[in-house]
Amino acid sequence: MDELTRSWMQVVAASTYISISPGELESDLRELVRLLVGALRARPFDPKPGADVGARMVAGQLVGIDTLTLSVETLVDGLFAIAGADRTGVRNLGALLAALCTGYAEAVRRRTLDQQEDMKRALLSAKQRAEQVLRATESRFREVFASSPTGIAITDLDCRFVEVNPALVEILASSTDRLIGAALTDYLAPDESDGVVDPPRGRLQLVRDDDELAWVYVALSPLREGPGKPESYVMTVQDLSELQLLQGRFGHQLLHDALTGLANRLHFQSALETRLARAEPDAEVTLYLLDLDAFSVLNEGFGHQVGDRLLRTVAKRLTTAVAGESALVARTGGDEFAILIEDSPDTPDIPVLIEQIHGALTEPEYVDGCGLALNATVGVVRRAVADTTAAELFRAADAALHCARATGRRQWMGYDSAQDARNSKRYRTASALPGAFEDGELEVGYQPVVRLSDRQTVAVDAMLCWTGRAEGGLDGPQTLELAELTGQSVLLGPWLLRTACASLPNAPDSALLRVRLSRLQTADGDLVAAVLKAIESVDAPAQRLEIAFDTEAVLAEFGSAVDNIQVATEIGVRTALCGWDGGPRQLDLVERFGVRSVIMRDPFRCRKKLSAAVAGALESTVSSAKSLGVVVSVDGVRHEPDAARWAEFGVDTATGALFGEATGLDQALTGTGRPAE
Repeated sequence: MDELTRSWMQVVAASTYISISPGELESDLRELVRLLVGALRARPFDPKPGADVGARMVAGQLVGIDTLTLSVETLVDGLFAIAGADRTGVRNLGALLAALCTGYAEAVRRRTLDQQEDMKRALLSAKQRAEQVLRATESRFREVFASSPTGIAITDLDCRFVEVNPALVEILASSTDRLIGAALTDYLAPDESDGVVDPPRGRLQLVRDDDELAWVYVALSPLREGPGKPESYVMTVQDLSELQLLQGRFGHQLLHDALTGLANRLHFQSALETRLARAEPDAEVTLYLLDLDAFSVLNEGFGHQVGDRLLRTVAKRLTTAVAGESALVARTGGDEFAILIEDSPDTPDIPVLIEQIHGALTEPEYVDGCGLALNATVGVVRRAVADTTAAELFRAADAALHCARATGRRQWMGYDSAQDARNSKRYRTASALPGAFEDGELEVGYQPVVRLSDRQTVAVDAMLCWTGRAEGGLDGPQTLELAELTGQSVLLGPWLLRTACASLPNAPDSALLRVRLSRLQTADGDLVAAVLKAIESVDAPAQRLEIAFDTEAVLAEFGSAVDNIQVATEIGVRTALCGWDGGPRQLDLVERFGVRSVIMRDPFRCRKKLSAAVAGALESTVSSAKSLGVVVSVDGVRHEPDAARWAEFGVDTATGALFGEATGLDQALTGTGRPAE
């Protein structure tokens, strides 16, 4: 609330004269923000506090020309997160701010009416005064009458103008001669003709003499020379057109993207619900979600002004691409757009329309002589209205977009319910990892690393295992893969190192402890500090720990990967590369960083038998690695013939189901956790 208060204070101070100190103004605005936030959070929701806030703005003299507009814009930005992005939240926010505008207008109106009442009393008092003060009183009235910004007229009992002031002439865009003898009802808009009280009072819409519309608030006060019926009326006409314009502008800004003019996400979701509700059950709709490819590259290369220009171009071209359809185009995020089409018999097939969209976007726009264009990745879903809801349709299109992103750039993908179900299950499981760790469901498992020449366990591979999962435990690779999806692997890495190193005093001095790192863990800038802390906590020699870095992360110099492997070698920790496949660049990594061992993937997991060419290449890869003096290990060995083949190739050690899955440290070292032969 403090940030919103300060933002509001800045726009108020810039738009009107404030007679109180900044501290008092900040205190007053903080109280108003508190009322608005409290109203949004209250259940049931009641917009009345908004009217109170508007009235208190007027009472505090926050009535500059632009104060209301700037205040509403600031409050929309500040309160949107509190209201929520769902339909109810948007409606509540709109109702609250509409009430604020109404309270503001009503307070202004009451203040004007108070002035009018004072004037009326002055007029009545003037008639009752002695003859000697009549001239002075009449002079004062004329001054108020002529200079008042509010339209004032003296009318007869039929409410026809007898005398009008310049403000009323301006409000009606007319002339004094034309108005004398006319009535305000002559200017009523056609829609206002029915239901207007006689004589007219309250909020009315008029048609001015220049054919423009004007909103006004009319008040009527009788003039009497003595007791009995009035002889005439004083009519005051307050121009509300600016306030009406502000309300309309606020409504537009609330529902449209300021940069492109397209519907924003809130408007789009609301319109989606509306269109589904009004469509026939057997009608079909198609929703396209677009994510611009590498938009950040253009922004960084040419600046945000050029990026904004391209976004406006994209908005126009998407609108043009579906101009022949019953369609709604929206900008739903920074570089994300959506297109909803109510299908007709002439609506193109999805691939055809996708091609039209791609064609429209790839046409270059020249900026300073450089032709720029954007591609988009698209997720699309087509459904019968009876088979979906707005929320489900949007979620399905988003799932399709996610799958399309996974296949590369400038791709599109239709919704696949089976794939969506698999992904949803996977993402839900990954999202539950922090809670599982907090509840003690994760533990460190140890997989034996076996020397192929004599089948002796020479090391253990420490890994995270989700053993306490109610739906069934997950092994180390599965757990690490899920942790990588959310970045939780970086947080779990230090805990894995500490827990694994704590087991070193219980293992034989000859046993090596290996910890394999994921891509994110390899690139973690705090990795070396975590390694040092883990070793120092058990006072164990650094050479008893082997850290296996992700090969691709080091090769790509991702994050701090290169620094980490260099420093780990310098402090005496044995370094290895996991996911190593050979090749000149990967062999260069071994030589450049003084790697002690490499861990290869087992290709026999996918094929029962390898061709002579592939087998020869594997044997050559192993030979090249061993020529650099490293220990060659293979991961994932499941069958005895595969182990024998790897031994023939010259591989030193292996892990896999054949030698035992992750288990306790003692079982891994003694081999009691191995499957029966």
